[in-house]
Amino acid sequence: MRPMMPLCILLMVVVATTSAQGPPLNANAEELFDHGMNALAGSSVTRNDSDTVELFRRSAQKGYAPAQVVLGYFYDTGTLIAGDQNEAADWYRKAADQGDPLAQWSLGRLYFLGNGPRQDYKEAERWLKPAAEQGDPFANYLLGRVMQDRDYTKAPDYFLKAARQGLPQAQYHYAVALKDGRGIPQDRFKAYVWFLIAVDGANATSTVDLTDIESKLTTDQVEKAKSRARALEGKFSRSVTARGCTGWVGEFDDVPLPPPPRLQRFCR
Repeated sequence: MRPMMPLCILLMVVVATTSAQGPPLNANAEELFDHGMNALAGSSVTRNDSDTVELFRRSAQKGYAPAQVVLGYFYDTGTLIAGDQNEAADWYRKAADQGDPLAQWSLGRLYFLGNGPRQDYKEAERWLKPAAEQGDPFANYLLGRVMQDRDYTKAPDYFLKAARQGLPQAQYHYAVALKDGRGIPQDRFKAYVWFLIAVDGANATSTVDLTDIESKLTTDQVEKAKSRARALEGKFSRSVTARGCTGWVGEFDDVPLPPPPRLQRFCR
């Protein structure tokens, strides 16, 4: 007679088998989403991408906003599935209608760029505004970009809000507004400070403006500006303000890419 399998080993086998089979047929939206995230985090050798997408799709179809955003991201970036910005906009809109700020600015971004949906700054503003009002830095930055064409007097305020949350592209655009006196009183000293902060935040575009402004400031002003920039960087660097919503390719692009699924929970 073969010896009986110890109970603890038997339970481990059952659990492993159940996990491999995926969620039960009656799984709710959040359970499906969690299984999707687990599958997404799995080894690329064992992961089945079509099954992973299907888990998020089932969750999204049940109305779960985080899953709708992930599915929108897949279509937006061509991750795991063929890219389709119109399909991305549809899924982002479903989550945006539920008040999800990440979905709102991601949808506003598509309208700003004219990717999928035709370019429409009024529609971009419509979706970016509620996310900006919730304090999202990317929404504030993109809203500033929209306002440069729709109402330039409002743009600097949005850039400043995003600049204070560590976005170097916002710091750059705020510095440009100060340098040119566009929508805000001209102030070369403050502009130089923000250009310095933007450069340290990896915005290479600012270096040309730094050279230009430095020639118009006194040596004393330059030293004071550098000291001021160092003090502000301690408060306004992305590493300090992000609370986990940082660290992906495209985050600091002139028009930033939305965060990948592994980081999206930190960006709400």
